[in-house]
Amino acid sequence: MGVGSVIWYGCFASAPFFVWLSRRVPIERRSWKAGVIVHIAAVTLLALGTAWLQFHLTYRGAPLAPPLDAYLKVGLIADALPYLTVAVAAHAIDARTRVYERDLEAERVRSQLAESRLEALTAQLQPHFLFNTLQGISTLITHDPAAADAMLSDLSDLLREVLRGSERREVTVDEELRVLESYLSISRRRFGDRLTVKVARNADVGRALVPFFVLQPLVENALHHGVGSHAGPANVTVAARREKDRLVLTVEDDGPGVNAADSGRGIGLANTRERLSGLYGEAQRLELGRTTDGGFAVRVELPFHEAEIR
Repeated sequence: MGVGSVIWYGCFASAPFFVWLSRRVPIERRSWKAGVIVHIAAVTLLALGTAWLQFHLTYRGAPLAPPLDAYLKVGLIADALPYLTVAVAAHAIDARTRVYERDLEAERVRSQLAESRLEALTAQLQPHFLFNTLQGISTLITHDPAAADAMLSDLSDLLREVLRGSERREVTVDEELRVLESYLSISRRRFGDRLTVKVARNADVGRALVPFFVLQPLVENALHHGVGSHAGPANVTVAARREKDRLVLTVEDDGPGVNAADSGRGIGLANTRERLSGLYGEAQRLELGRTTDGGFAVRVELPFHEAEIR
């Protein structure tokens, strides 16, 4: 811990300064020359200052002291390397911190964009089903005003449920089925006795989480293609079950079926596909196909996770 340790004391004491300098004058691609010049100047000044201090501590009162200028030249060469090491280390730490902060900011922006996109998709669904429902009510006003009035009452209940749950991305299967039932009550009044809807869920999926309002566009698609496309009786089946670590939702109808490619271009299914992709990425699947009796089927697979018990 003698005079020769002055350089190490100096390096230790200057570390916060180099961290601050790296923040104020970073060595970046756009201005790397200015950054290098400032850092080299700082290293040079500190090395000369340390050499001058070592000279006076070592040769104070000594009769045979070397010339100060010669000593400073040697000291500059010897002391510059430790300071340069500290400067490089400080810059590397700060550069890594800046990269980490930029990654965090980029992730935050991506998250905000994804959230905004999901909100826009959800908001797009609501006017879509509202328009179709009002169109159905308008067809009943002239020949069955009482049924039209009842549908308006059901629509009011449904909109209340939609507004209550629209602030959440996910709801439980039981909550989703309750909202769906409000929509089905409107559909039953619209199509009358010729529509039969069966809803089934396994006992172990009631608290499983699903995107809010995910079943409505799938059922609306089944009603449009399976019920509205012909005049006879029609059946729609909605099911929710667990398959290992997956939640499976299916909506099937016994109508004439539609081409899978054509159905995929509809607002409801296309919107649902984008919402699922935004929420779950590659962990979700939405498949379109035919039932064994020639009807149309939609199958949704999601990661199985449950709501916390409060």
